[in-house]
Amino acid sequence: MKALAFCAFVLAAPACAETYDVSLGGKTLGQLSYAQTGDKATLVSTLDNTPLGVFNGTFTGTSTGNAASSLFVGNSSSSRKQRLVEVEITENRAVRADITPLDEQTELSETARVPAGVMDPVRAMGQLFRARGCPARLNMYDGRRVVTIEPDAGSQSDNTLNCTLSYRVVAGPGHLSPLRVTSARMELTYDTTGARQTLQQMCISSGIFSVSLIRQD
Repeated sequence: MKALAFCAFVLAAPACAETYDVSLGGKTLGQLSYAQTGDKATLVSTLDNTPLGVFNGTFTGTSTGNAASSLFVGNSSSSRKQRLVEVEITENRAVRADITPLDEQTELSETARVPAGVMDPVRAMGQLFRARGCPARLNMYDGRRVVTIEPDAGSQSDNTLNCTLSYRVVAGPGHLSPLRVTSARMELTYDTTGARQTLQQMCISSGIFSVSLIRQD
């Protein structure tokens, strides 16, 4: 899940999903989809065209409940490793985290170390995909680390809303070992035509890396 979580990371696209191409330097690496039906939200992604196949893999994340109390299950698989994560959050507090294999656990897998006020990765991404205006500040917990996503600036031009956010790992290891990336800049572009605001593009950059999610029409 490292690359997928950082890039805001498909076995099969869910019905009525919002689907995005994942691209790097103009090259499409794969796809990512988000869907929500009732109390269940799903984030699914496949990367099958990464350079030399290094980050090829799939991720399926489901969250049952709501933004405050949920059961998150994340299953990531690649040629290098496979990881299964279950996180239970009650009233924005992590109360249980199970990770298989055990050597994928971190000190933040002990939920007593996790600060209050968190939501799981699928709910957090949902806040970005389904925002009204620029997304509000949020704390995301994936069973291994805590990330804060915070708005920096926003501007409206005609029917386009541009939002800039900061992405910071505030507890636990960084992404993409051994690089240990702990911060990134996020630029979100929304179409505000009509009653519903829709995310058209998300760019995530850190150092020389810049990954984009581009909505499929």
